[in-house]
Amino acid sequence: MGHQLDPEFEPYFKLGISVTLVLYGFEDGHLKIYIQKITKNPYAGAWALPGVLIKPHEGLETKSKEIAQEAIGNGDVFLEQLNAFGKIYRHPVGRVIDIAFYGLINMQSDIHDQRKDKESKWVSVKKVPELAYDHNEIFTLSRQRLKRRLINRPIGFKLLPKEFTLNEMQQLYEQILGHPLDKRNFRKKLTKLKVLIAKGHEKNDGPGRKPRLFMFNEDRYSHYMEQGF
Repeated sequence: MGHQLDPEFEPYFKLGISVTLVLYGFEDGHLKIYIQKITKNPYAGAWALPGVLIKPHEGLETKSKEIAQEAIGNGDVFLEQLNAFGKIYRHPVGRVIDIAFYGLINMQSDIHDQRKDKESKWVSVKKVPELAYDHNEIFTLSRQRLKRRLINRPIGFKLLPKEFTLNEMQQLYEQILGHPLDKRNFRKKLTKLKVLIAKGHEKNDGPGRKPRLFMFNEDRYSHYMEQGF
């Protein structure tokens, strides 16, 4: 049972809190995010990042996992708190402070049951449409965070399939960083980090020379996730 609110503090409790999630996936050489179409006013028909208003007793991290569960049928994915967004008029109904998270998923294994009650899709980060609220601002900041994390941590592996080619890995890094990488230098750094394990078979993707498949070294991966490069 809550305490009776002192009238002096009442004005400070007249606001809402929401949680928004930027879900990233990597598919066919493209870094993508998940968006869904709003069904209710004031933005009915507009595209937006998945998010909800939360009740006073609900936790932020728990809610972010619930959003992922609702969107892709799986709340057990990599999620990290991004930032708070609190412009006064960011929500047309009233004052709402948003706590945003971003998530990294493997599109081959982490999507268990994509949401069906709302129209949704995965779009390339290069083709994100105008989103409702301030969701384009949230998306932009999430890309900046993702870029910083990639430089210091091997988070790219969370987006790759279990077995992948070096070309796929380079494509992912280029998509996140936003610029091309020198192939020789990129592979030289990977060799130095000793974070990859070469598999004994190759990817069968048509005639010609078949690229070798790799997996990440879990021990080295865990070390770099904790200590950084």
